[in-house]
Amino acid sequence: MSQTTPSETRLRLRAVLNAQFTVILAVCLVAAAIGGGLVYTTHVDPGTETESRTVSSLTVESEYVHSAEVTEPNSVFDTGTVLDGRDTYFTRVAPVLDVDVETSYAADAASDVDISFESVLVVRNVGDEGGEGGTVYWDERETLTTETVSGVEPGETATASFALNSSEVDATASEIESELGASPGETETFVATAVTVEGAINGESTSSARTIEMTLDHGGDTYTVSEPGVQSDTTEQSEQVTVEQSYGPLRSAGGPVLFLAGLAGASGLVYARHEVDFALTPAEREYLSYRDDRSEFAEWVTAIRLPESVHERPEAEASSLRDLVDFAIDNDTGVVEDPGTGAYHAVTDEFVYTYAPPTLAVEGGDGNEETEGETTAGVAGDDEAIDTDETADVSAATDDDGAWVGADVNSAQTSDGRGSEAADSEPSDGAN
Repeated sequence: MSQTTPSETRLRLRAVLNAQFTVILAVCLVAAAIGGGLVYTTHVDPGTETESRTVSSLTVESEYVHSAEVTEPNSVFDTGTVLDGRDTYFTRVAPVLDVDVETSYAADAASDVDISFESVLVVRNVGDEGGEGGTVYWDERETLTTETVSGVEPGETATASFALNSSEVDATASEIESELGASPGETETFVATAVTVEGAINGESTSSARTIEMTLDHGGDTYTVSEPGVQSDTTEQSEQVTVEQSYGPLRSAGGPVLFLAGLAGASGLVYARHEVDFALTPAEREYLSYRDDRSEFAEWVTAIRLPESVHERPEAEASSLRDLVDFAIDNDTGVVEDPGTGAYHAVTDEFVYTYAPPTLAVEGGDGNEETEGETTAGVAGDDEAIDTDETADVSAATDDDGAWVGADVNSAQTSDGRGSEAADSEPSDGAN
């Protein structure tokens, strides 16, 4: 009895459409307008946009290549042997480090390209924190080479060479420390080489510059070389081009769907209002009000079939289920829903208070079909009683005057809609 019926759903839908018709129609029209705009800007006139495209690039690679020639006789290496690509060299037998700085570049087209090198030896004393932010207590700089190689073609290698005497470098650092009388930080030695590539590359005047470093660590009888390997820099050249805008599948498909859905919704809403009256009748509003009360006060209602003796009390009628529940709460009693009649009762010592649901509730499936069955059965029972009484009266009359009464029975039964066989049998009985 408390379940929502399909008819109730339709009623509530009508109520919403009636109350919010303008808002819902406006939403559908806005959706259709937005969808139409998306369809136009996506498929009809998508417009253009400016994007950057890489048309060429310049890649410059630089590295240190170092070696040391054995100049002092020893039992391991022959004099004149070149030791190359090592991390550690021997100061006594190969004190001079020969270094080449090699640079090449790659480009689609180039002309008049010059590659310049400037290598500087740096000996300095820096704070313990080191790095660029460290404190530099002193530094000594010496230019090792300044060289420019002209007319370098793409893929060709330009080289600048210099030599470092590890013993002399170590002696220079020691002399400075001795002159200053103290070295509060750590003394380090490295070579910094600035490499510049300039020229007409890929049709444009281009300049690319980078500094690479190589460190020398003096350990007395040996010295260690730490170089970074091949250092590569790529510079891309781009141009701005105008292209037609493109959109993803969500917008491409979503625009038409939104347009059709909004248009269909607006058309369907207008057609439905033309064909169906959304406004609820007073009876329908009363029914929905009852259904709301039934849902709200479900915990106060119990389904119980009351005995006939209860209905012998004087009966008072409540105007709504809410009023009946409020009364029951105030009088500390319960609300009973009679499964047989579908009516609601609150029983006190003197009275029975009743609320009968709206007729629409029965028509919508909320009322108990058994109520209608009992009503029909009651009517049928009365008809049968009446027919029995009439038959008894007719039988009595037949005893007094069978022939006349038989004719009357035939007439009465025929007019009462009964079968002709019963009507035909009475005259024959009367005749007998």
